[in-house]
Amino acid sequence: AEGQIFLQDTETTMELIVPRLIAITQNNPEARIYIRGDRMLSYGRVMELMGTVTSAGFSRVALIAETPATQKPAKKKSRRSGTSK
Repeated sequence: AEGQIFLQDTETTMELIVPRLIAITQNNPEARIYIRGDRMLSYGRVMELMGTVTSAGFSRVALIAETPATQKPAKKKSRRSGTSK
């Protein structure tokens, strides 16, 4: 299951992605398009897809990155010894 492309929940191909995006967005080049690749997908494949979508005239294309499940946001705490609130 490598390199699969999904548009919403439906599998598609690189060749069909643009016509389907045009249909879904009603040919609105200002529609926001979000691209998300899983961790196993190569950077080159993601960039190829982004290039295909932007070449079709969609100007608002964004890449969604997933935070690893084990990583937690860092908390900033500044505690000074000897002080109390």
